[in-house]
Amino acid sequence: MFYRYQSNPYLYNHQTLSGPNIVLPILSHRGSNSLKSSESTAKEFNSITWGSDRGSALKILVMRCISRYGLSDHYLLAGENLMLGLVCLVLLRLHLKSKYSYWARQGVQTPLPTAVIGHTLKRLGISMPFTEFFDQLYSVYGGRDFCGYYDFMKPGLFVGNPELVKRILVQDFEYFADRRTFELGKVNPIANDMLTNATGDHWRYIRSVISPAFTAGKTRRLFPLITQRGQHLTHLARDYAGKGPVEARSLCGRFTMDTIASCAFGIECESMSSEAATFPEMASRIFQLSPTRAIKILILLVAPRIAELITKIGIDFTSPEFHFFRHVVTHTLKLRSEKGIHRGDFLDLMMETRANGKEGLSDNTMAAQAILFLLAGYDNTANTLSLALYLLALNPQAQAALRRELAATHCSNSSSPDGSSMDHNTLMDLPYLDAVVNETLRLYPAAPVIERICTKNYRFGDSSVQMQKGQPLLVPVWSLHRDPQHWPQPNLFRPERFLGTEKQAIRPYTFIPFGKGPRSCIGFRFAMVTIKVGLAHLLLNMQVDTCERTLDPLPLDPKVLTLQPKDGVYIALNTFNKGVETHISEELVKYPPTPAEQPDIIEKLKQQLGNMNSNKSCQKLCPYSTVNYCTYKVHLNDLSPNLCTCQLNYYLAQKKAKKTSSCENRTVSSRNRAITLSAM
Repeated sequence: MFYRYQSNPYLYNHQTLSGPNIVLPILSHRGSNSLKSSESTAKEFNSITWGSDRGSALKILVMRCISRYGLSDHYLLAGENLMLGLVCLVLLRLHLKSKYSYWARQGVQTPLPTAVIGHTLKRLGISMPFTEFFDQLYSVYGGRDFCGYYDFMKPGLFVGNPELVKRILVQDFEYFADRRTFELGKVNPIANDMLTNATGDHWRYIRSVISPAFTAGKTRRLFPLITQRGQHLTHLARDYAGKGPVEARSLCGRFTMDTIASCAFGIECESMSSEAATFPEMASRIFQLSPTRAIKILILLVAPRIAELITKIGIDFTSPEFHFFRHVVTHTLKLRSEKGIHRGDFLDLMMETRANGKEGLSDNTMAAQAILFLLAGYDNTANTLSLALYLLALNPQAQAALRRELAATHCSNSSSPDGSSMDHNTLMDLPYLDAVVNETLRLYPAAPVIERICTKNYRFGDSSVQMQKGQPLLVPVWSLHRDPQHWPQPNLFRPERFLGTEKQAIRPYTFIPFGKGPRSCIGFRFAMVTIKVGLAHLLLNMQVDTCERTLDPLPLDPKVLTLQPKDGVYIALNTFNKGVETHISEELVKYPPTPAEQPDIIEKLKQQLGNMNSNKSCQKLCPYSTVNYCTYKVHLNDLSPNLCTCQLNYYLAQKKAKKTSSCENRTVSSRNRAITLSAM
């Protein structure tokens, strides 16, 4: 229904209106606020022929009433604007309903989205912790193959089925080859060359160029450099010993910073000896989000083309920190080429790759990968190492078992009891150390969520679910790692999950801390070596305990998309007696080895104890007063775990090599504890 009115006052316009038997004059009266007489009002009201279309007649009556009050034109225009606004709202609602029913039309269930925003605020951890959002989705829809979500109005898919995860990350990788990235181009050419930001053929080329530098053999070449930093970590930890709470992330961060600076950039930044060094200061500034940087990132997200235009007028989107590290890399490369310097670090490995005929590995590309090494390696490695120390402090029995394993191997020998002489293969093959690190990564994965972008239209098997090119897909690693169907008592720290038959029973693709497939973390070997070296040096020299600031459970920072503790990770470090000690340690009394522990460890102990029979310094028993000894009579070849300590704190010594030995029961009043040493 359309009504016309004239702007001139007191002008009658006879307009035929739709509706049966309705032909009425409409008065446009502007400027008069007085009412007409009731008689004329009644006449005009009675002149309306209602007919069958009472709605039309009612609308005419409303217009007559408006005219009667002498309302001016702008009131009528406001009414039209209001109607137009209502129409727009209805159209917007219909549009949103169409957008947000994308997955419903394919039979995929989706939690209720917020208008326009969708699930973006929850997914990014703004309105709620993102881990909580994933857990909600997984608990409600985890029994199904798919669950839909929306980034603003763009549909995305949440996949928690391990079989589908395998298909997405490995088998059908060509359909999900890209991550969510930004078109940096000329805006930030250094970041644009980073492996994580590259897409399509550009990504394939960069990975093929730098992947030779991350093989197991090349990582083994970096091991001596990492071990040297482990010794520095031991010295730094001794400075903190017995002095109250220690913030583990800060301690481990300085260790990983020195390690990456040496292995990736070829410099000695000495952050463990000086907190005012330039390199760690610039590195820490990379992770700080200033208002200026936030605005630049927002422009890159919303309008990347505008960012290119802004760059042309002289505004640099590449941060000063990026320029600093690029200068460090290019200067180092030039110096090494001129003087023929070889350190066996990451830069050397990339230079070798370029020398072997890999075209296109420019200084800029090498600088980009070195900076990526810093960005990806520093934070994640320090975080995992500090969380491992935190979990071992809460679980002293696991800590004791790990220390026994470390001390019983060739990682610690009589010439280097502090672990300064380590062997790469031996360290990486330690089963319990590997189990501790894996259990830490299960509880706190380095990548709590894996995101992929659909690069070609894809249908999931015979189902009706189809993804369009450009749509995002999420794999909830955090939720998979804590699913009670795959991990009994999922929130409990239990390294035994990754030992023996339990390890063999782990369902594939329910443990993916570094991702899987061609786009998995290329530096995971380096990260694992760094974490294990750090743990080995600390546990061979220090006791890790809880303190008054240790929190359990550990709250995570909801504003960060990695699993960073909100209020830090606080532990206590204490020294313990070491050296040639002929006693059973207090730790062994509390947490004795179990028969289930690795039999090869016990066998090595037997051999070492047997070799010590001829050592004159060990021929006399000098038991400490902190432990009671009980009478025992045991064959050397039948020594039990309870008799052998993996730190070799108890030495079996006699003047002559005998097959049997005995010792009188010794009781100490300071401890009412007795341990029975018997053969098993």
